[in-house]
Amino acid sequence: MITKPPTPRNSVEEPAPGFFKLAVLANYFGAVLVIAAVCFLVYGLAWNFSTGRYLRGFADAIVPVDGSSQEKSEALLAWFHHEPARSLAPGDLGTLRDPVWILQNSQLLKTCGSASNAFINLAETAGIKTRRLLLLDASGGAKHVVAEVQWGKRWVVVDPSLGLVFRDGLRKALSKEDLRDPLIFHDAIGHMPGYSGIYTFEHTHYIRLERVPLLGAALRQVLDRLFPSWEGALDWAYVLENPSLWPMLASILMLLLGVLIRWFVYLYCSHPVVGHQIVGTRQRLMNTRRALLRRSA
Repeated sequence: MITKPPTPRNSVEEPAPGFFKLAVLANYFGAVLVIAAVCFLVYGLAWNFSTGRYLRGFADAIVPVDGSSQEKSEALLAWFHHEPARSLAPGDLGTLRDPVWILQNSQLLKTCGSASNAFINLAETAGIKTRRLLLLDASGGAKHVVAEVQWGKRWVVVDPSLGLVFRDGLRKALSKEDLRDPLIFHDAIGHMPGYSGIYTFEHTHYIRLERVPLLGAALRQVLDRLFPSWEGALDWAYVLENPSLWPMLASILMLLLGVLIRWFVYLYCSHPVVGHQIVGTRQRLMNTRRALLRRSA
């Protein structure tokens, strides 16, 4: 609650009442944002727990518990390659990124983006380090999506939509650096029925900042100059492609915005020119208690 104390003599003229009302509304709006942030956080935690429990059970039924990273990822890829019949029901934008829904839909399991999303989520649950890898054309548009899996100290490339590992003629697993060599690339895809030769590895990114309007390209240039390894330092795709994390991210933004609004209102109302101050719930209760004590006395 915001109180408006009497204006002392010789003080600077107070602002118009409209500003005071706006401060009151902003104060309540900030409080609503904080409460909503808590609700979104609880909802996101519950959703993430439910999704994680489902994926853990799913992964445990496929991958060997005590296997190496290579053995676990090959077991997952074998399931993607020979997965049983699934639902063909279409989904909306949210379900198209939901790993639980993807695992129940055979069409999405054969689509490169959603299949990579499901593979990364299952692999992370099984303790396998993975990264989504975007194959881009000369204009910066994504033409295919694959994944990188860490085998020992190497990152090898797999295609979850086909359920296959990129290997050369000697069955050696290949990295994206290896696949930039045209000879090695064509040798590898010769053992991968269904893989198109136009999905080359000349231009690759882990995250497409260029999709951010106006600032995307400039932001990438700044980050590449200041932090050359920023793109591979974190698994950005796991956050961007996991809808159960979105409510928690939204709650952080709402909490920061709500606290910032209430802080600005506090500064405004405690400014000496304005002469207003915010009185919290605790202070109001104390004032009410004092008034009742005075009347009883």
